[in-house]
Amino acid sequence: MSLPPVESCLKISIDSRLDQVFLVSHAVRGICSQLGLEKILVYKLELAVVEAVNNTIKHAYGSRPGHVVEVIITVSRERIRFEICDAGEVLDLPKGERFNYNPRDRKGLPEGGMGLQIIQEVMDEITYHRRGELNCLSLGKRLE
Repeated sequence: MSLPPVESCLKISIDSRLDQVFLVSHAVRGICSQLGLEKILVYKLELAVVEAVNNTIKHAYGSRPGHVVEVIITVSRERIRFEICDAGEVLDLPKGERFNYNPRDRKGLPEGGMGLQIIQEVMDEITYHRRGELNCLSLGKRLE
């Protein structure tokens, strides 16, 4: 694994449009691949961050374009952290809720909320806080 000797950070800002999320997806995949992470972990991290950004666009901004979604990717020897920030509606994170479903029964899959489940299963740390007028969801994954 090719981890940086000191903490490194990249900030990406996109418009609150679902067709812009691919930019975040490519950045996450590229950075994680460059770190030498296993392909399955790269895929899972990319999926979790994309789900978080999609949720921000859908729920914080009501799928309305013209607002900023900021993603800050911070890499250190110990962890990678993704902070998704917006100035939309305040997030109400459900506590401890898990879906009970059979993944082989496609007709019985829940229609919503799966993104949060994916995020919870992939990430080691999930925190939500306000930074001034911004909502910030921080997703962390230990690398060592």
